[in-house]
Amino acid sequence: MSSLTHRTIRAGAVYRAHGAPQSGHGRRVRQRLQTVVTLTPSPVVDRVYFFEDLVPGAVNRAFAVEEYLGGNGINVARTLRLAGNTTTAVVPASQADSSSLPLLQGEGDLVRTVPVSTPVRVNTVLVSSGGSTTNANQKPGHLPESEWRSVCEATLDQLHTTDADWLVVAGALPRASNGHPVDLRWLLHQARELGIKVCLDVNGPDLCRWANSKLVDLVKPNVPELEQFAGQPLRTVGDVVQAARSLADAGIGTVLASMGGDGLIGLGPDGVLWARAPQTAVVNTTGAGDAALSGFLSETCLEPGGPTGAHNRRAAFTEALARSAAWGALAVGRSTTALGSLEGAPDVTVQEPDPTFRLSNL
Repeated sequence: MSSLTHRTIRAGAVYRAHGAPQSGHGRRVRQRLQTVVTLTPSPVVDRVYFFEDLVPGAVNRAFAVEEYLGGNGINVARTLRLAGNTTTAVVPASQADSSSLPLLQGEGDLVRTVPVSTPVRVNTVLVSSGGSTTNANQKPGHLPESEWRSVCEATLDQLHTTDADWLVVAGALPRASNGHPVDLRWLLHQARELGIKVCLDVNGPDLCRWANSKLVDLVKPNVPELEQFAGQPLRTVGDVVQAARSLADAGIGTVLASMGGDGLIGLGPDGVLWARAPQTAVVNTTGAGDAALSGFLSETCLEPGGPTGAHNRRAAFTEALARSAAWGALAVGRSTTALGSLEGAPDVTVQEPDPTFRLSNL
């Protein structure tokens, strides 16, 4: 990808849900909307408290409180649908949860619930007007093997029913009776047998567990998760690229590495790129990674039905990465944990990575 050194992509060209953005040489890249099934193995209710100023160790009074049915897979499904893609979010929920979860009744066509005995978690998000976000996340509960099997079978049925392009397994994994995370192998294998691409967006230990499985096409780690996989600190963009290459060498086709305010590294079969959006005022970082993943998946140009030829593949990859960075940047400026609109997305610069650039969160 040496021909691309620096390119700014207009937001309007990146976010058209039904259009086909121009490639860098004026050719029209063939794109199509995606059909995506997400699985949120351990969903949550995000309870968000908003403060003018948050003082640790003191009594703080929130000026507003909001609740959302959340979890990574649910957020991804919402945002993809907002862009015009066909999505379903598979959500394990107890009978009591199914009748009382916030917003669930209004999203019946988006969410497919699977009956389980484990109640939905509650995560507490504290948002300060100064731009800081503090999360107190309840750890995933235990899920009996029989119930996990039902969740996987319902997900596979949804993949069949919708003729899905992608399966996205996103978020924390519940624990089986042996205390270990539930086993994804059967579900991932079945999806791959159907020709469905698999995206896995999980925490560092689970990423390490599945990186060598040869069952995953796309991962979206952040820097701490990449550090767990690499076994060493990552201080520069070059370090992030090297860690992403290690994941690719393990058998993962595409790595979307989030560096927070420093942008995203996208590494795929046709090379590696760095996408950055302008710095923006941070309101709430919760859900930004889900928005970024949605941007990459939306209108993804992959065979079958995608562009052929090295140039078109590179152009499609560039546009997907730019859209990812822009939607992530848009999300951090919003108070909600899921985007309600794609309007106002910033322009994004896509370039070859500068390996000497030091990460700003050190």
